[in-house]
Amino acid sequence: MTQARWRSYLRIVAIGLVAIAVAGCSKSYRYKLTVAVNTPDGVKHASSVVEVLVENVIFPERGTFSNLRGEALYLDLGSGARPLVALLTNQIRGYYGWTRYAGPNLEFVCELYNMAPPTNIMDAVATIARQRGPRKIDSGRLPDLVTFADVNNPGSVIQVNPDNLQATVGPGVSWNEITLEVTDEPITTGIKSRLPWLSAYRGKRLDGRTDHGKNTLANTLTTADFAQPSGIEKD
Repeated sequence: MTQARWRSYLRIVAIGLVAIAVAGCSKSYRYKLTVAVNTPDGVKHASSVVEVLVENVIFPERGTFSNLRGEALYLDLGSGARPLVALLTNQIRGYYGWTRYAGPNLEFVCELYNMAPPTNIMDAVATIARQRGPRKIDSGRLPDLVTFADVNNPGSVIQVNPDNLQATVGPGVSWNEITLEVTDEPITTGIKSRLPWLSAYRGKRLDGRTDHGKNTLANTLTTADFAQPSGIEKD
């Protein structure tokens, strides 16, 4: 077999394996998180649309896996205040309602839309995808919140207490309204313009290390907490 035919054969095999891997089923839905806060300059708000893709895979492992496509929510609070960033994940506080690779927990979303608790993941995702309309949530059900002493320095990341925004973000800042909704709006992009270091830190932690060797917030978070897949979406 010639080298060209061998490469062609390998390409066909690779395509076949990918087809087998996702042959079971794949379903998705998009959620939109919107936050509005009171500031001395009036109400500021921002939102982010993220897609959750769930797949039944039978090769090389059998099981149900999920992935995210989208970005963290970035809210610019204006002069005199630090930005508020709602991450894609919740690994700092460990709140069970927000997962690393699937966004809001399915039980959480089903509860918001008065759906029965999910017994089959794929059926639940399909049903969730048909829901519409914003649902109010309280600050305790948000993903992790962070800010930066200097947005150009990822190592300056600071955890934000959802019960006391002004302690880290700025004086006079408080919650106005928080909503979560299922939507078909386009996935949000553009966080790279807000956090220009994201591309350079792909595969690293926010302190520049590649290993989790320090018990600090900057060494805990990675670019995947701010944008997925692969740390940064293309604008």
